[in-house]
Amino acid sequence: MNWKLVDMAAAISAEVVGNSDICIQRVMTDSRDICKGDLFVALVGERVDGHDYVSEVIAKGAVAVLLTKAPSQALSVPYMLVEDATRTLQTMAGAWRKRHQLNPVVLITGSNGKTSVKEMLRAGLSARDGDAVLATQGNLNNHLGVPMTLLLLRDDQASAVIEVGANHVGEIAQLAPLVAPNIAVITSIGRAHVGEFGSLDNIKRGKGEVWQGLPQAGGVAVVPVVEAESEFDGWSFWQDALAAHHVIAFGDMANLGVNRGWQAWVGVVKRESTAEGQRVKLATSDWGDGTINLRIAGAHQANNLAAVVAVLLKSGLSWQAIQIGLNRVALPGGRLRFICPLPKLIIIDDTYNANASSMKAAIDVLMEQSAEFYAFVMGSMGELGDESKVLHEQVVDYARAAGVNRLLASGEMGGSLIARFGCGCASDDYEQLAEVLWQDYQQESSLAVLIKGSRSARMEGVVEALIRRAESAASSLDNK
Repeated sequence: MNWKLVDMAAAISAEVVGNSDICIQRVMTDSRDICKGDLFVALVGERVDGHDYVSEVIAKGAVAVLLTKAPSQALSVPYMLVEDATRTLQTMAGAWRKRHQLNPVVLITGSNGKTSVKEMLRAGLSARDGDAVLATQGNLNNHLGVPMTLLLLRDDQASAVIEVGANHVGEIAQLAPLVAPNIAVITSIGRAHVGEFGSLDNIKRGKGEVWQGLPQAGGVAVVPVVEAESEFDGWSFWQDALAAHHVIAFGDMANLGVNRGWQAWVGVVKRESTAEGQRVKLATSDWGDGTINLRIAGAHQANNLAAVVAVLLKSGLSWQAIQIGLNRVALPGGRLRFICPLPKLIIIDDTYNANASSMKAAIDVLMEQSAEFYAFVMGSMGELGDESKVLHEQVVDYARAAGVNRLLASGEMGGSLIARFGCGCASDDYEQLAEVLWQDYQQESSLAVLIKGSRSARMEGVVEALIRRAESAASSLDNK
């Protein structure tokens, strides 16, 4: 970073107590990760107060600290005293972002697909920019994660891909201007966090706040297009805000036939599953047609790919460069991770998070697999409010209609969901659920199983328990 403390203080309108003529190498909020040259921001949380660790971080090499409580004794390093550390951190990040010229800077939000699109864009841009692409790490996409990501910007970086999430109206409006993107993407609209947002319309409004990060005119907005009568169509909520920008629509070709105000489009023409993922044929309004071999399965990922290709083509990359970059893409753990520990056993680990739309998309991926028996382990979906029961039942009905042979469910609605499906097992015991799956595998000629739930459901426990059984069986066979 190499940011002079005096300049940092000016950017956040703070006064430095002590020597301001030093350089800050990193801004950190976790006392465990402090190194020499860092500025430590003492956040106050529900369980931990960063002020309790000031002496420790100074001993570790912190050269300055940012506080909201005046120190009880003299400090050996300079400090800044502010009213709100989180807001100050955000202001600091916005100021640091403005010191860097990057192209593109892409800001991504949406109910589903944010991380997939982010990782595909990171990989795609790497074909041009190598490792000079700043991208959100893990799930650091909230009021702290976004500014901390921006504060990682280096002078040698050429582009940035930032993910932003929200569960209330107003959150993205606060964060988007810090990023100052020239391209903003909404991946999809669904009922994720509907309990917190209050309604589907509020989700559309909340996600549409991403456009507030674009310049006053001349930005690029990449918007999802669904059937005009769909409840997930957000166009009417966004079109006024998008009037000053270049709008690229993406989605299935069937929904792009009637232009509702966009200047360009990228559409999915055809997709076919392959051993490595899928082959997707895309058509565009401005850049010709192309076919991409994507190492990620699922029709919803083909739709995400269309959004990614829209950004990359608009950023000047060729179809060839896009394919080269996407050859490097790999999703983080728990996102449609395919595990095949034994012959004719396919485990789809999609345990990172869930809502009704992503559940249905994952079931589609399950049913594309070559197997004689299909099982679905369904963990609870969180933050759905009053719609929770209806949405869980919708997923169960979808699984049954798709051809799933057995449902296993955890959570307080597990029993009623199994009764609705007609057969299966309800349990909060990961080992018991894994044992049912293991018996299915031994009795059937081949098994494909999807394991999915919200983060709070911790369904990776079922994945781990099933893998242990498979590894034990494989070890026994090796020793014979």
